[in-house]
Amino acid sequence: MQNAQVFKKRTLLLVLIMMILALAGWRLSQLSPLEQSIIRKVNVSSRVSLYITQASAGATTDFSFRYYLYDASRSDESFKESLANNLQPFLITSDGNAFKRVQDKAVYLTVKGEIFAFHSSPGIRINDVIYAVPVFLTASPF
Repeated sequence: MQNAQVFKKRTLLLVLIMMILALAGWRLSQLSPLEQSIIRKVNVSSRVSLYITQASAGATTDFSFRYYLYDASRSDESFKESLANNLQPFLITSDGNAFKRVQDKAVYLTVKGEIFAFHSSPGIRINDVIYAVPVFLTASPF
């Protein structure tokens, strides 16, 4: 009985193939089709920067423009890494020219087009301190 084979080679091969397929499926689920590029960076204050990105989810979708608040002391590369870690924008719109100005540590936007998402009280946490930035938004369909 000591020469009896515990696992058949076929069973071992099947388990190995299933593990490879599971790992490949997990890796594919981590890929995001959304590609973003920074089109503008504006300092709101000495602590907070406004980043505007152009996002595309593929050849069959229109561009969207996303507005983020981020730590002004960190680099653009750090911002790009945070996008991969699900940093959430406070505004997503179809208008690429919505930014008007920053005045008195407030952001002024005028959207002519669609607004897909807007969070009315944008803020950012920097070193356990929350910084709120007033956003004044004017919107019209055209």
